[in-house]
Amino acid sequence: MKIIDIEAIVLVWPAPDKHYWTALRPIGRVNELVVRVHTDQGIVGIGEAHGQGAPFPGVYRQDPAGKIQAAGASRIVADVLKPLLIGEDPRDNERLWEQMFQLNHQVGWAGAGWGRPQMMSAIAGVDIALWDIKGKAANMPVYRLLGGTRNTVPCYVTGGYYQDDKTTADLVQECETYVDLGYRAIKLKIGHVGVEEDVARVKAVRDSLGPDIDLMLDVNEGYDVRTAIKAARMLEPFGIRWLEEPVHWYDRVEGLGQVAAATSIPIASGENAAHRWEARDLILRGGIKIMQFDCTRSAGITECLKVAGMCAAQNVRLAPHHDPQVHGHLVAGLPVGEIVETFPTADRDPIWEELFTVRPEIKNGELTLLDSPGWGVELDERTLNQRGVWA
Repeated sequence: MKIIDIEAIVLVWPAPDKHYWTALRPIGRVNELVVRVHTDQGIVGIGEAHGQGAPFPGVYRQDPAGKIQAAGASRIVADVLKPLLIGEDPRDNERLWEQMFQLNHQVGWAGAGWGRPQMMSAIAGVDIALWDIKGKAANMPVYRLLGGTRNTVPCYVTGGYYQDDKTTADLVQECETYVDLGYRAIKLKIGHVGVEEDVARVKAVRDSLGPDIDLMLDVNEGYDVRTAIKAARMLEPFGIRWLEEPVHWYDRVEGLGQVAAATSIPIASGENAAHRWEARDLILRGGIKIMQFDCTRSAGITECLKVAGMCAAQNVRLAPHHDPQVHGHLVAGLPVGEIVETFPTADRDPIWEELFTVRPEIKNGELTLLDSPGWGVELDERTLNQRGVWA
């Protein structure tokens, strides 16, 4: 089997009408890079990537003829990775991953001003497509290819965003709605207001939902170490399943380790880790108990499996960030798999609602994976044509 073509398509959704805030920033437009790898046997692999590296700031550029083209990671896929991979066997994912990763420290490829985040997102999109091909060639869903025997995994809903005029009573009602939908685990945003106010918000939710619903709290790197420790200790009485990314970006390893040592709440992080070495530091020095490595943001499945191996050796659980249609296979296929993240509405996650004509089902707090080969998803060509820009 040989690779004969690779497509890179950037899709962009506008910022939601409602202003959703995390600790330090609003939720802006939603971007997704779709990669399709074509083979000489007619098998087409689907890959996805997102995050800051996917559509380089500006998203589009014009070619000399005035035609609009996608920029950033999509152009790396089209201009750098595609020539490297044409004619290769797509099942050789380990070797091909190393070839792509080596470009990060070779002279010349970044002449257009692209950086490592864009390269790592490009690698993610391609590598995920290669795993789709591996599953389709073996006539297995990816979770089975990884050795998994279950096709359902638990999922949690991320909500509790800050919004204009949103009261604590509104937050409680929102969380009650999630429970009515069957969710048994809810993640709330904190860090946008003072610690005491956030503690009151969390207490109100816990008092309403009772002790049997898991609550996770996501600070989105909004605290310094001292504030994070103060908040964690005040939140301990509410039975928090994990406290996510509690410290500012510049202290996300050593400072995180100080917070982990000061609280009984398990610490979660890793969605911003670009590769196994950053994940290693979070595990060994950051004191995390929940690894959230996002292979659709950086590096892909091949790298995430190495991260999962480190988790297994250090008694850390894997709960990947975002994209349950991909990460559900990892959680189902690996013994360290814990839970997957989902979002409640198309306003917050239009990708889940609009990108697929076939996708897994979420019901009663569980994600049921399809038994179709590969990822089992099918893309909606109308969405690709309406929102996509080809590199």
